[in-house]
Amino acid sequence: PDMRPDRSIAKRIYAVGVPSGLMTAMPSLLVGILNALLVELHALAVAAFGLYFKLQTFVYMPANGLIQGMRPLISYNYGAKEHARVAKLYQLTLGMSAVIMAAGTLLAWLLPTQIMGLFDADRALIAVGVPMLRITSLGFLVSTLGTVLAGCFEALGKGLRSLAVSCIRQLIIIPPLALVFSRFWGLNGVWATFPVAETLAALVAVLLYFRLMKQLCQREEESNSPETENT
Repeated sequence: PDMRPDRSIAKRIYAVGVPSGLMTAMPSLLVGILNALLVELHALAVAAFGLYFKLQTFVYMPANGLIQGMRPLISYNYGAKEHARVAKLYQLTLGMSAVIMAAGTLLAWLLPTQIMGLFDADRALIAVGVPMLRITSLGFLVSTLGTVLAGCFEALGKGLRSLAVSCIRQLIIIPPLALVFSRFWGLNGVWATFPVAETLAALVAVLLYFRLMKQLCQREEESNSPETENT
């Protein structure tokens, strides 16, 4: 059998795999950048931010599980040209993820002290952590669009679009905006950059999605045109 690698297949694999690998490294890079800023603002800010990253995994992990399950289904149905199923899968995942994110937001607003207490936080840390949870959680629900669409882009083989959305969410917006906001509103300004970044990422993701859908529809029309069939 011919065991030579196919460049076109390898290119498509790396077009999804490389951006996915970079996205995995982004949270660690973001933590390092923000810790350098937070240590100058408050003695307990770094500890509070560390708790946030632990807590937000309980919200994002089940949503990411849904997205992981969505990807192969969308890829399969897109390859089979079942576009109605692709749209239904996207909408279903978006709705279920939104419910999870909304629940996380409610818990962060209604039970912030109890949540911080699960990690044996003292009064000083709770005083810093409660406003942090309430402000950052405002971005949970809107982040549903960015995370689900990023997964949808990967499922369609558009890894660069997924990488662009993730970069906006975690690197392009938050660090510079946190530096500016912290000068006016201190720690709360840093926390406010999270919902702002999620909102901007969601807008970009929606624009990229509609542009992609337009391109795919145009390609399908061209492939189904009489001229193409005759050739």
